Amino acid sequence: MTLGETPPTTEVFADDLFEGERVLVTGGGTGIGEHIALAFADHGADVAIASRNMDHLEPVADEIESRGVESCATTVDIRDRERVDEMTETVVDEFGGIDVLVNNAGANFLSPAESLSENGWRAVVGTVLDGTAYCSFSVGEHMMENDGGSIVSMGASNSVEGAPYHAHSGAGKAGVHNLMQSLAAEWADDGVRCNTVAPGVILTDAIDEILPDDYREQVTDYLAGDRLGEPEDCVPPVLFLASDAAAYVTGSYYQVDGGQLVAPSPL
Repeated sequence: MTLGETPPTTEVFADDLFEGERVLVTGGGTGIGEHIALAFADHGADVAIASRNMDHLEPVADEIESRGVESCATTVDIRDRERVDEMTETVVDEFGGIDVLVNNAGANFLSPAESLSENGWRAVVGTVLDGTAYCSFSVGEHMMENDGGSIVSMGASNSVEGAPYHAHSGAGKAGVHNLMQSLAAEWADDGVRCNTVAPGVILTDAIDEILPDDYREQVTDYLAGDRLGEPEDCVPPVLFLASDAAAYVTGSYYQVDGGQLVAPSPL
């Protein structure tokens, strides 16, 4: 699948599902975030994308606009609350509001736990957990003042099992799951729904850089889905949770892992 193609799995949704909606996707210039951002645009939303690198954002912003909707690209370090608030203000000024936030930005690398430096731990947990929290607090405050909205955060299947050699990522993603449940309870009366989508091993450029050569075959052997995931596999659950079809869904946790957490059959 090349940049700009509509993930075929989103064709089950109405073309105008998000017409008039304003969506912000962090980490929207690459990988899963890129696919999510383009899918929202395909279904009528104006889409803002944010990351630290404008070079990643600009081509995707152009693709969003080619769908006949508005785009907004802004740089941000989500580990910095002040910068996050500036991002929120930029998008609100551009679009007039934010109806959907997708917390997708992340970071990861492999390391034995005993070898993790303080900087290495903070780089990952600061992005995964602190960044998700800061974006949710900042955009959530706006949503609560403006008839509510939907927050979908990208977790990971390693948040409910051990994460050997990336304990920093597993701990951060576990925190994301708990955070979304906490905010779902606190913000329900204000019309803000908060849910988590938890991918397993998804084949992105970032994952390819850190996976051992034989990892794909080892994992695929015990996946019920019999293959590793593609970025577009994560898109439909995000669209569903952001839509009115999930109006009664908050605090939920959706695994998208091909059965990674299912025990392999002994037969």
